[in-house]
Amino acid sequence: MNLKYIFILLTAVNLSAQQISGKILSEKNQPIIDARIGVENDDRGDVTDSEGKYLIDISGLDKNKILKVDVNGYEPFQMKISDFEALSTYDVLLKEKTLTIENVNIVPKKYVQKNFGTKNSTRSYCGYNSEDVVKIFREYAIKIKNKRRLKIKKINLDLAYYDIEQPVSLIFDIQNSAGEFPGESIMNETLKLIITKEDIQNNTVSFDLNDKNIWLNGDFFISVRASEDFKGKLFLGGNIFAFSKNTYYRNYFGEWNKYSVGEPSINVDVLIEK
Repeated sequence: MNLKYIFILLTAVNLSAQQISGKILSEKNQPIIDARIGVENDDRGDVTDSEGKYLIDISGLDKNKILKVDVNGYEPFQMKISDFEALSTYDVLLKEKTLTIENVNIVPKKYVQKNFGTKNSTRSYCGYNSEDVVKIFREYAIKIKNKRRLKIKKINLDLAYYDIEQPVSLIFDIQNSAGEFPGESIMNETLKLIITKEDIQNNTVSFDLNDKNIWLNGDFFISVRASEDFKGKLFLGGNIFAFSKNTYYRNYFGEWNKYSVGEPSINVDVLIEK
């Protein structure tokens, strides 16, 4: 092919691809790692690396759509893509949330230990493979139906298969219920767990949250996603034959989707009122 036409073709491809890149930083100009930036109700997005850097392809998107950054412990950032493109820099500075501590009157009550969710490590249901760029940043969530006051003690993942040669990071969240789907996070910090093969006991990964003092009333969701630097394979077991009532997934800030069948092995140890 004539070099002239090759140049024209490559130029056309570059012009059709619109990408925005920058950093997500704290007010102290420190990089925020594993922060998600994405387009509301769309599967496009990115997760920041160790320097807070991100890159998003916005080719063909409606410029009236909303670009979002949402990190636990910081005020959320939202802006129309058209307005964001007009900025002189694509770095995003996030402001830390101001926490209000309320006085709580503690009434002695009787509590019991319970476990909610699905426990099954014999069959693979869903998970993470660093070679699968489409699903590596997928977030999975289960709904816990509850009518009593409880304390979150531990989140558990039962694994059907894993192959990790270096430490990997998983990011958990606890969200309130927005009707049928997960709502806003109730956490004021990022729940990040770094694990090695030695941390996986009896095919189970456990995240001890007892010292976080997380108390809840009513229904809530537990979610998990992989960090930006995840390398290897980690697949959750699950009940693949069950009719799914409480299992959801999304990419970045895309719409939550409900699984039609099966439930992943995400479960939670709690202390609950009798």
